[in-house]
Formats: sequence, C-alpha cells, structure tokens
Amino acid sequence: MEEKVVGFTAFDKRRDSSNSILAYVPEEKADALARGKYVKIVSDYGGSTRVFVGRVTGGPFYETEGVDVASAEVDVMVSHPLIERVPQYRAVYEVEVLGEVEDAVKMVLKSSYTRPRPKSKVFLLSPLELSKYFRFESRGMLLGHLMHYKGVKVYLDPGDINVLPRNLGIFGTVGSGKTNTAQVLIEEASRCGWAVVVIDVEGEYVYMDQPNDSDKMIRILESEYKLEPEGLRDFGVYVPEPSEYCVRRDADSFSLSFYDLTLPLVLEIIRANEPQERRLSRVWRKLEESVLKEEEPADAFEEFIGARTEAKKGFTLRELIERVEQLAEQAKVRRQTYDATSYEAIASKLERLEATGLFDKDRILSVDELLVPGRVSVIDVSDASDTVKNIVISWLLLKIFSAKLRNPRAPKTLFIIEEAHTFVSKEKAEAMRTTLDMLKTIARRGRKRWLSLCFISQQPGHLPTEIFELCNTRIVHRLMSEYNLRALRETTTGVAREVWRTVPGFHVGEALLASPQLPHPVLMKVRPAKTMRARLTELR
Repeated sequence: MEEKVVGFTAFDKRRDSSNSILAYVPEEKADALARGKYVKIVSDYGGSTRVFVGRVTGGPFYETEGVDVASAEVDVMVSHPLIERVPQYRAVYEVEVLGEVEDAVKMVLKSSYTRPRPKSKVFLLSPLELSKYFRFESRGMLLGHLMHYKGVKVYLDPGDINVLPRNLGIFGTVGSGKTNTAQVLIEEASRCGWAVVVIDVEGEYVYMDQPNDSDKMIRILESEYKLEPEGLRDFGVYVPEPSEYCVRRDADSFSLSFYDLTLPLVLEIIRANEPQERRLSRVWRKLEESVLKEEEPADAFEEFIGARTEAKKGFTLRELIERVEQLAEQAKVRRQTYDATSYEAIASKLERLEATGLFDKDRILSVDELLVPGRVSVIDVSDASDTVKNIVISWLLLKIFSAKLRNPRAPKTLFIIEEAHTFVSKEKAEAMRTTLDMLKTIARRGRKRWLSLCFISQQPGHLPTEIFELCNTRIVHRLMSEYNLRALRETTTGVAREVWRTVPGFHVGEALLASPQLPHPVLMKVRPAKTMRARLTELR
C-alpha cells in the first residue's frame, strides 16, 4: 500500500532547539496529525535520501495562506456570523526529531547531527513500524497501548534486570488512574511469576481476587485487548493486630517481632535524643548478648538490617522495657538522678510503642508466606495510625530483603508503597534519615536480587529527591500543580518541555511512561484492570 504524504517540513522561524522542526499540513488534512503521533520524514540531500523519525509535540496552530492573518479582512471573515467561508489555511505542528533511520527493515534509529531540510515529505509512521521501533515483547507485562495507536500494545519486560529491579514510580492527582495502573502492574507481575506485596493505605486493593465489575471497563478489555475480567487466584489480605476494622472479614491479622526492627530504626521511631541513644544502645547490646548467639553477618549492611545466619528468638519489646525500668530503679538507688531520668524517659517512649499493640503477639507475620511466585499479598493498613503504617513498611522491607539474602532462589519480588509521601517526605526527611538510608540501600542492593520497589504518590513534590533517584521507570498521570510537575521535570530525562505541557490535560488513564527499556518516553493509555477495585465511597 502506497504511503500518503500528509505534509511538508517548513523553514525555521526560531532557533531555540536543534531537534525540533515545523511541519505544514494542508487544510484538508489538518486532522491527520495530533500531539503524540509519530511521523516519518523523508528528506532529499542532493540526490541521496535520508529518513528521520519524529514525534508531534505541539499544535495544531493555524496560519492563513496568501493573506496576512492580522489583516482586517481576516478578522471580519472569522467574526461575522453571515460570512461562512474562511481564508485558505494550513495547520502547523511542532515535531521533535528522535533520530535518523539506520535500518528501515528493523526500524533501528541512530543519532543524527543534522535535521530534515525544508520541503521534506512527512508521512505517518505505521503501527507495524512503531512496534518494530519500540521492540515491545508480547510475552511481557501488558500495560496498555500507545496514545493514538490502539494496535501498538505497550509491554514492560519482566525479565530485564534494568527495568523493574531499578524501581518504579506511579504519580498522578486524585482520579487520574493511578490505582488502576497499580492494579494492572500487580496483575501482570503476578502472571509473570513475581511475588507481590502491596501496602494498601486506603483499602482499595482488598478485592483483587474478584473480577472487575465495571461494564465500561469490561467492554474495553474485551474489544481492545481480547481479555476477560478475572480475579487473582493466589491472593491474601493481612491487617496489623491493633486494627479494629477491615473491609475483608476473612483477612488475616498479624503482629510483628519487635527484635527484627533493628536498633537504629527503634531509636528513630521513638525519637531518642543523644543521651538516650547511648543508654538504650548499651541496654540493647547487653540484652542481645544474653539471649542471642549468632554468627557474624556477611557485611555491615547485613548487620544493619539484621540479616543473621542463625535464627533465634531474640527479645521482646516487653523484655526491653523491663530491663530499662530495672536500670532506672538502680540509678535511683545510687542517686544517679540524671541516669534515672534518662532511663525513665526511654521506658516511657518504649511503652508508647508497646501501646500500639503491634508487637510480639501470637500471629507473627511470616515473610516466607508472602514470597511465593505469583502470590499477591495486600497489607491493609487503612485503619492504622501513621506510626503503625511506617513501622509495618520498614519491618517488611527489612524482613523481605533479609529473606532474599538468605535464599537466592526466592522469587522476583515487587513491593508497592501506596501514598508514599505519607511514609517519607521532604518535610520528614531529616527525622527519618535512618529509614531513607535503609530505603536507598535496599533499592540499590535489591536490584541484583530481583527486589523491585514501587512508589505511588499524588504529591510527588513532597517526596525526597532520594526517592526520584531510585525510580528509573516512571508512569506519570495527570498532575495539575506546578509544584508537583516541577519535581518530576527536574528528575526525568528525555522529556521535551512541550510534552510536559500536555500532562495537566491528560484524561483518566492517559500517562507519560519513561523507562530504561524505551528509546525515549512515550504517551500511553493504560488498559483497564481485570480485577475489582474497592471504591472509597463504598468503603465509607
């Protein structure tokens, strides 16, 4: 089938970008292009032909032909209700040049240090050419399709250690499609044999073992993706022990072993001052020596996260409190007032931690129970305080990483943190330095152990810069706030400023995808989830 020319490249009207050109499209074909579409530009270089690939980033802008657009005649023609015709015009589009075609059969591009010449022919890039260019593997994780190209499905490669193990971020305002995107990611990771652990702060994921019940979403799934709604088969919901309410009555309650938190995190959680840190550290180590005989960890980090080769009980929070209270009493007897006051303050802070009801109960959560290929485990913390949420997240991260250190055969694991800005934020960064250091180290060292972290947030502007450094794959839904957009613009490479301008106008489910897997960021439409989402209005 012969390709049809849709337009021609124009002379430059400004010189602020070497990889941007203008394309003129005649009036009758003005709708052939749109922002996000891809074009092929065939340029004649004195007898030789060079082919470029570009993406439309701006327009359409409309210019009159043969008459000055600022003339009174044009103003009258477009404003007078009795004059039906308008001057002949053309549509003008801004096109970002992505590269020059090196292999037309495989659609391989190379870097180009020149630009298409004026009057070069502009063609639409076909879906087949686009599929070859992006090299999407149909065996991968199906996220959706390219914007304007329903036939070009977007896949992430679950077997590429440079994609998921280099961590993800999903960002967007309320109602932009973040939760659906997370569900799609969970479904696909499970299908590909990953163990998935979800920190659910709103109770939205607790019914993913049920099929999607939205008629509209079901029609799209069947017509565009040839998929049917279905629930996850290997699925469990867990709630921390102090929770009084859970949407799922069949959810498993759990508690945490206090000793697995590690000393640095406990000091941070109770906000111990320097004298209290010194005293509690001495008590901790003495108590540890009396109840635990262990082999030396492999390195300093494994010691920090508590990765021990010999698993023993350790000690409970109650035992630690009793020991601190004993030392307070002994200091009083010796009239060591300052020591007594400090120990009493430590005991009081530890008792507040004990009052959460989270530690050392009968049902200690088993991480090995979560790390099963294809299993999805939702940790419902919607009824928990911020303190309990943060403790649960830190405890699970430590235990999962420790388990993967001990067992190299543990399945690939995806750990999803919803509303990540409530866990770590710029405002709390200094007070949570230990937690941030733990996150950074686990994220970086977890890569070769196939541990992927996924941060979801509606307020990326409040996340510490360290989080953006960790997220090499990003899915950006609609964001309206300049504060939030700026945080992503400054930390996401390869996205033209014209593309960022489209983000506030995204419809539900539309997104910008940036990933090491792709030659450049793309605009896409995320597919509907096959599983059910618990709607907040119903929960309330």
